[in-house]
Amino acid sequence: MNKKMKTEKQMMKLPVYAGILFSVLEIMMALYANSQAVLMDSIYDFAEAIVLGLIIFLIPLFYKPVSERKPFGYAQVESLLILGKGLLLIAVTIGLILANVQMLLHGGNTIDQQLIGYFEFGLAMISAIVLWLLTRMHKQVQAPLVEAEILGWKLDVFSSIGVGLAFFLGSLLDNSPLYWLSPYIDQIIAIIIALIMLPQPFHLIQESLKNLVLFAPEEEVMEEIKQCAQELFDDYAYEITFYDVIQTGRKLWIEIYIRSHSNMLNVAQLEQLKLRIEKGLYDRYEGVDVQISPDLIIK
Repeated sequence: MNKKMKTEKQMMKLPVYAGILFSVLEIMMALYANSQAVLMDSIYDFAEAIVLGLIIFLIPLFYKPVSERKPFGYAQVESLLILGKGLLLIAVTIGLILANVQMLLHGGNTIDQQLIGYFEFGLAMISAIVLWLLTRMHKQVQAPLVEAEILGWKLDVFSSIGVGLAFFLGSLLDNSPLYWLSPYIDQIIAIIIALIMLPQPFHLIQESLKNLVLFAPEEEVMEEIKQCAQELFDDYAYEITFYDVIQTGRKLWIEIYIRSHSNMLNVAQLEQLKLRIEKGLYDRYEGVDVQISPDLIIK
């Protein structure tokens, strides 16, 4: 477990360093070209890098064992940090939308759109390299943070390409009857980027709140658990009556209630079933704790 923790910490340093590099490059370009779209990207990347850097320092907590005082360990700390990240990104995004709307109402601004187009294509290439490295390293460690970063960098690749194309197309307006739109292209693209990005932090908040209040995981996760358990229980004289599943961060707590056709329970069999279910789910979920309990109904 200690080796896995160190591997995850090393992996997460890559998106942090890359995020800081991106934000520095974007701030420099935003100041040079006076682009609100690039400025929005820089603030977004910087906010993500700061939160992710904080999470890296707390990764050792996620690997601490459970105890009587902390029955769920520190699994919910991760959900709390992701909640904070989502709230921060929403605040930043809404603030940038309002700033760009205000600039639109005051006549916009003229920028070198081709320069920013080339810059965005360069960012897309760097993002693709970071995504490739993360995907390769993800095979070593299965963790929610890594999966979230892979999704984020996929979005970065496509958004940078889309923004680059938008600026190149916008540069064509200078010599067209729609030349009057040119000063507004930067703000329009910035607002579109913000609106596209806005659902992402809302999704982070929704998932982290579900984990914090100990709701059952998504239907896809429940079906995977049920399928894994049912396939194993089919070989024994037990009937599954109920699943009690909690997902906190990267950990799954599963309690399976059963009835015995013979009114007898074989403890050795149940222990074997528990271990086989945990092994079957471990490839996808890092921490899985399975308990099998008799469904006691007094008739």
